[in-house]
Amino acid sequence: MKSRISYSLARLLQQMMLGEELNYSQFGSGANRKLVDQLIADHALDYRLVGRQQKKVYCQQADNLRLYLHHKFEIPSLENYVHFLEQEETTRADAVIAASDSKFKKTNVFSGFLVNSYEPLACTLDSVPYTVQPIAGVFPFIVSWATFSIPADVTVVVVEGHENFREIQRQQYLFKTLKPLFVWRYQNSNAIASWLNAIPNPYVHFGDFDLKGIHIYLSEFKNKINGNRGRFLLPENLEHLLNQYGKDELFEKQKHLVNTIEAQHTDELTFLFHLILKCKKGLEQEVLIEIPE
Repeated sequence: MKSRISYSLARLLQQMMLGEELNYSQFGSGANRKLVDQLIADHALDYRLVGRQQKKVYCQQADNLRLYLHHKFEIPSLENYVHFLEQEETTRADAVIAASDSKFKKTNVFSGFLVNSYEPLACTLDSVPYTVQPIAGVFPFIVSWATFSIPADVTVVVVEGHENFREIQRQQYLFKTLKPLFVWRYQNSNAIASWLNAIPNPYVHFGDFDLKGIHIYLSEFKNKINGNRGRFLLPENLEHLLNQYGKDELFEKQKHLVNTIEAQHTDELTFLFHLILKCKKGLEQEVLIEIPE
């Protein structure tokens, strides 16, 4: 089976084509790292050592990398390839343009997201009134998200954990000052970010309080959504919870993300980022289902 360039790696390659140097650690430890090693071995990318251990990867000649991607991975244009992977709906013609393969498909079967609430919310779907009802065990799946409108006073809460999404009634204490609509991604769909770009409502990201949680927020939401409308949910007693219930192994497993986050995190995340570095722990959001403020 022919190797494929992942979306995350394609975005990093775009950055290097524009002249950026990236830390070798930004490529992770799996398939992306193997492909980067291959690109370096084949002289499509270059690297330099900083100190004894740190390695910086860069693209000395963008045209050479473009030719390499075309011949080795059948990607005529990296820009078109990235655009193709960002789209929710594509045709075979799009696949040919992006990857020279009409049968090249993405893994998402449906485009959309699940919604939940703890009080009825009067919305609009396909220009028809639609009420999101809090029914135990039933979560509406919004397929026609491009026509899904919500009231102006509603804050969208993006929930990463499926258990937190399912048990949202038990976490109302976290959202006392909000009129929230809770949404959960389906199969890593980009629909939520696209939808948030089309509506003016603010949004809150409710994820894990660890390095991976910050990375997901930055790469999948904050950096994809126009305007400064988002914030990361930070409970008032977070430092106590992190010290009491945080896991050392989460920090150890994710500490390779430190340099990546340090290079792009905003002031909004400074407290959380430094708190995680200070405690050297990560906290999963499920703890908030059981523990009151």
